[in-house]
Amino acid sequence: MKSISNFSIDDLNVPTYWIWQLTNRCNLECIHCLWESGPNAAYPDELSPKESLELCKKIVNIQIPYTTLSGGEPLLYPGFWDLFTCFRNNDIEVKIETNGNLISESVADRIARLEPRSVQISIDGATQKTYSTMRPRGVLEKALNAIKYLNERGIYMEAVFVPTRFNYKEFEEVVEILHSLGVKTLYTGITMYLGRAVKNWNIVNPTSEEYKYVIDIARSKAKEYKDMNIVFYPFGLIEELKFRLENPPASPLLLSNGKVKLLGPIPYVVADVRKHSMEEIWERYKKGWRHPKVKEWVEEVSKNPEKVKITTQRSKFIDLWCE
Repeated sequence: MKSISNFSIDDLNVPTYWIWQLTNRCNLECIHCLWESGPNAAYPDELSPKESLELCKKIVNIQIPYTTLSGGEPLLYPGFWDLFTCFRNNDIEVKIETNGNLISESVADRIARLEPRSVQISIDGATQKTYSTMRPRGVLEKALNAIKYLNERGIYMEAVFVPTRFNYKEFEEVVEILHSLGVKTLYTGITMYLGRAVKNWNIVNPTSEEYKYVIDIARSKAKEYKDMNIVFYPFGLIEELKFRLENPPASPLLLSNGKVKLLGPIPYVVADVRKHSMEEIWERYKKGWRHPKVKEWVEEVSKNPEKVKITTQRSKFIDLWCE
């Protein structure tokens, strides 16, 4: 009998987790955004609300237990509420990743009625100046109010803090604010060299001393706040790619235009929900991790990280089987 640690995705008939980028459109234009999302960044061929509901039913039928709805900003997707309802009516757990700026009390009521597993909101500064430097167009008060509203309605709240050279000194205050608002899990870690972060790397990338400051605060606050889980993710881009190549996650990444990827940084498409059945998607996903070109790409990037300058332009997403 295999131990749990020896199981791989090849032992599974279906994914354990479905990551869904509903739209690349966003009300903000964050300077570190992997997908370079923004008000005018939606893919022209993103899945229609009807197509999304049809896909939801397929996910239900093969019994994938858990999904994340993200973006861009998922609340801007016109089919968001029907899709969210479809998942919850069929007992599929849902996590929502949002910037929170669109969540009023009435929206919080609507979210709470559907009982998501969690809602994750990013807070990258304790002041409006720092927050809006990281998230142009963003309003810190709206994001913090969203956490407050959702926590008051019994939603399990998670938050993300992305360290940069200009915000790291505010991390302690951010932790204190989030704890006071009832956040249960706070994620931080190595800032990824991807998307817009590449263009802004001179101000986004912290020094080793600045990272140490964040780590020390995370440790001290974790001891102080026993009711708050503070997680520092230690992998940078190269470490993450190498780890995932050896330990592929059972979680396909669905882009808003129906293309399925292995992982955000890897520029290969392995399937298309408009062309392939769920069974085919899962098999192509598993085989994709073993494709020699994926290994070659990771090795090249490990030697020269500059090669990972990915944008969300569709021309950059190469079909792994149609090069």
